[in-house]
Amino acid sequence: MASSINYKGNLRNITLILLFTSFYAFSQEREEKRPAFISISSGVNFSSFRDFATSPLIYSGTPIYTSISHLDLDQERESQISLSYSFGKYKSDFNNQNTESKVNTISLNYLELFEVKNWSSPKLNLKVGGQFNAIVNIRNNEDFFNNSEGVDIISNLFGSVKATLDLSRDEEVKKKFLFINYTAQKRSQNLSFGLNMGLVNGAFRNGFAYTSSSAPINTDEFFADYELKIFKGFRINTVLDYTYHLHNNNAVRISYLWDAFKTAGYEDNFEMANHIIKCSLLFSLR
Repeated sequence: MASSINYKGNLRNITLILLFTSFYAFSQEREEKRPAFISISSGVNFSSFRDFATSPLIYSGTPIYTSISHLDLDQERESQISLSYSFGKYKSDFNNQNTESKVNTISLNYLELFEVKNWSSPKLNLKVGGQFNAIVNIRNNEDFFNNSEGVDIISNLFGSVKATLDLSRDEEVKKKFLFINYTAQKRSQNLSFGLNMGLVNGAFRNGFAYTSSSAPINTDEFFADYELKIFKGFRINTVLDYTYHLHNNNAVRISYLWDAFKTAGYEDNFEMANHIIKCSLLFSLR
């Protein structure tokens, strides 16, 4: 039995190493000629979660969201690697009883998209590809006493599709509003929508509650009873971006992100939904 468990554990580790290696190899193939940006973002996350391992109550909050990204993109290909951090308090009010959970979420994301030429046009660009995302979700609720600390690591490999509509004005246009004549200047802007569906969903999570059996025997091993489950769970997210390009090659982007996921299990699963509104400054590197 022990050898079977070790075999499964080694197989899971090898699978993770191969996934990371594949994405790293893709990242090294970025073409230098593509426009590149550093994106710095901040916003607010209208979010809720429920953790059946500790309580079926729904917690809601509006944590602060921040991220930094490196982005390469043109008509034919888009690559992005980003790191985000969300922090804040979530509250639950049930039967006149208030409880609070402090939540910190760290997320690492890597995206590769490629143009579908047969379905694209000068004004509408369609890309398909994949995305890898890993989340570390850290929660603290003092009302749970010995189960106050909850830590989950959730990873997903997505199939992705993105459509971008070019709304640019290529030439100056003379217009009139009432009795006022004015000239509409050239401008570069676009609107895009992306859909990401989880194909391989995994979670590193305790089987039930967060009380480890290591404490009574004086071995402080927080992850002692954690289990890695792959090809289980569900996740989907969408991204709506409006991007306005400035004359100095920098850009401003307003985004709405919706993300929903749940881990494997029935009595001990974790569910979370996020509605993120953020503003990004894109600084040109080329």
